[in-house]
Amino acid sequence: MTRNDFLELWRGSWDGEAWFAPWKKGLAKVTAAQAAWKPAPDRHSIWQNVNHVIFWRNYTLAAIRGAAKPSNEEAERLNFAEPSDKSEAAWKKSLADLEKSHRDIEKLIADPGQSLDRIKHHLAHDAYHMGQIQQLLAMQGMAPVM
Repeated sequence: MTRNDFLELWRGSWDGEAWFAPWKKGLAKVTAAQAAWKPAPDRHSIWQNVNHVIFWRNYTLAAIRGAAKPSNEEAERLNFAEPSDKSEAAWKKSLADLEKSHRDIEKLIADPGQSLDRIKHHLAHDAYHMGQIQQLLAMQGMAPVM
């Protein structure tokens, strides 16, 4: 696969025709209440899955830029973070953070001098979590997004 092929897939995974529900379309109609819903107390919500994806994208971005890794305590707190504010405004902020992380990774993919070794794993990782999100929506009575 060429860099341009990967870049096309990455862009499509946000708002195009990916082989899984693209993020923008997959989350477009989700409310804060739906995003915060859990099927059981020890299960993750849609919102926690979104926070997880943001965390690992930002982790990769920081690692590539030479920034310090989060401490184990910070990583545990931020990975699948439970939102403290479950308002619509907070959900919109999380969605904006998700898009920013997507665009930041996109810029790295587009850079011909940047190695894709670490970045390439995000497409499959993110698709996996979008599948979980679609299942959580289905459990709440929403039709899956294709």
